[in-house]
Amino acid sequence: MFRKTLVAGLLATVTAAPASAQGIGGIEAELAAMRAKIEQLEAEVTALKAAQAATPAAAPPATAQAQAAPVATPKDAPESPVWRGAPQFVGKDGFSFKPRGFVQFDAGTVSTPGPEREGIVGGLNYNNLGWNSRSRRIVFGAQGTLPGGFAYNAEFNFTQGQVDYEDIIITYQRPRSPWLVTIGNFFPLSGLDSVTSSRVTTMLERSANTETFGLNRRLGVSLAYADPKNDSYMIAAGIFGQEINNTNAARTGWQASARALWSPKLGDDTRLHLGANFQHRVAQQDAQNVQYRVRPMTQLTDQRFIDTAAIAADGDDIFGVELAAIHGPLHAVAEAQRVWVRGFRPGHAFGPNDGAGNGLFYSADPVFGSAYGEIGFYLTGESRGYRGGRWDRVKVRRPFDKGGWGALQANARIEYVDLTDRVAGTSLLAPDFINGGRQLGYAASLIWNPTDYLRFMAQYTHLSIEGGPRAATVVAGSAEPLDERGYDVDTFGLRAQVEF
Repeated sequence: MFRKTLVAGLLATVTAAPASAQGIGGIEAELAAMRAKIEQLEAEVTALKAAQAATPAAAPPATAQAQAAPVATPKDAPESPVWRGAPQFVGKDGFSFKPRGFVQFDAGTVSTPGPEREGIVGGLNYNNLGWNSRSRRIVFGAQGTLPGGFAYNAEFNFTQGQVDYEDIIITYQRPRSPWLVTIGNFFPLSGLDSVTSSRVTTMLERSANTETFGLNRRLGVSLAYADPKNDSYMIAAGIFGQEINNTNAARTGWQASARALWSPKLGDDTRLHLGANFQHRVAQQDAQNVQYRVRPMTQLTDQRFIDTAAIAADGDDIFGVELAAIHGPLHAVAEAQRVWVRGFRPGHAFGPNDGAGNGLFYSADPVFGSAYGEIGFYLTGESRGYRGGRWDRVKVRRPFDKGGWGALQANARIEYVDLTDRVAGTSLLAPDFINGGRQLGYAASLIWNPTDYLRFMAQYTHLSIEGGPRAATVVAGSAEPLDERGYDVDTFGLRAQVEF
């Protein structure tokens, strides 16, 4: 095409020239020169095409690729990934896949109550107090969706050189449907703080009732009816077996759980949360006992200053209430729990298949309780995240990488756990009074989020302990009754966290 166009133009030029201006010989000379020029140009064009064929074409920029016409692909081929803390791959037929995880490193100290000692004294290991550091969580997993309204989430914790299990679930919910089915390993519809991910809690550990009363993840199934538009209400119930990492072959324990909440929005920057939850728990047949104990608001030590020891029982019942409010950068929350133990005693004996002798017998059913209240404020103007009946990640207004200071939040909490009870009458094999102890804690934390997925936390806690199994050792010289002997413990902790 190039040659024909060039020849046609040259001939037109020659034809247009007047005959008087040229002799026949002159015209022939000009034509010969033109043919030589054409051949030279054709050689250059051929060489240029050969050079282009030998060099791979550069890929267009990403923006150009995105604007180019779509290329025919299989129906379920994944599209380009979207970055949401990690690459999320979305397919054509409802498939999606996103890796996820987070890492937490803790360091801090727990003070030694009473005089300095070494080793184990009165059941208290003094060597496990003082300075400590640990990887609190190293969690990796994935989440995604499947065609038909199904979704999945699987997370594994690799901290301390072991493999543990976080949420491992399959869910089903049609678009815009209020019904949600959840199957797998997850928190059994307990209180607001316990069902919230540790990635977004305001303290180093969840509220004390989570550890005290063993509100751990369990294998089970739940059905929830929730507001699909405004996220303003939820009613859920479920049935659960035991923990997924329970290696006992006789995993006969179970529990039934229910939770209801109402979380209306008031204006543009105010939200309320009113909720209640209930757990009916049955101990496994070869371990018919319950035990309640808790660390001093940190897991930088394994020591518990309050502890009921094992109580012979076939299970317990727990009722909790939840109150919370968000108003702009301010949030407030309070929860309370009451636990009724179904103990073994005259008239309530072990069944023929139940294990016996693995706990203390009391003449009546003990009752315990816990409660906490908290207030927090974002100094940089953010608002605490909330979604689906639990706290959620904060959206940083001015991220550190964009010239801002990130999000800075200050929090204060008071927390009380009572593991004492004066049961009626004379006990069978144990003292009449259950002296598990009482723990009152005051905690303050400061949290800095440079970006949405990076977090640093500092927390100071002062605890007042009264009674409990360690009081006789810590306050050995006191003339007060064991259940009234008191002492103090201070803790300080730091955390660095990244998630994706």
